[in-house]
Amino acid sequence: MGKSQYKIQFGGLSMGEHQFEFDIKNKFFEQFSESEITEADIQVKARLVKQNTLMHILFTFEGTVKLSCDRCLVDYNCPISGQEKLVIKHGNPEESNDEILVLKEGVDEANFAQYLYEYVELAIPSRKVPCEDDELDIDVECDEDTLAKYNELKIEEEPSTNPEWDKLKNIKFNNN
Repeated sequence: MGKSQYKIQFGGLSMGEHQFEFDIKNKFFEQFSESEITEADIQVKARLVKQNTLMHILFTFEGTVKLSCDRCLVDYNCPISGQEKLVIKHGNPEESNDEILVLKEGVDEANFAQYLYEYVELAIPSRKVPCEDDELDIDVECDEDTLAKYNELKIEEEPSTNPEWDKLKNIKFNNN
């Protein structure tokens, strides 16, 4: 399940539309040390349209990733889905960007593992509090013990006023 399984060889493909499927599981994310994802079950469908001078790929993905609640740290399976389009052409590879993959002349295959990784990471919600999200069709309740400990620490750490800011406020008001 390494990165090589996410290659598409398009050199021998005829002009027109071609379908590919990939499964992204736990082992896929071991390739990316910076990933917060350790467990996943994602199905990817790639529709490649080959033309004379360039190709278009539409990646459609759907599945779940295991995440931790931002509030109480309980693990839950978060549903994700998305669609991303990528244009592939030949030329100077340094001209590649997020939407266009530029390959050297003569290269007839490409590895899409990095793109798939980025698409999945971008599909993860920025705020992960499943007990508050009515749109999620999952039943997750926050860990009340963890929340109680957090609230205790939060109250103890917050000073009522900051003496440094009080001094600055006095300077501001005295100058007016």
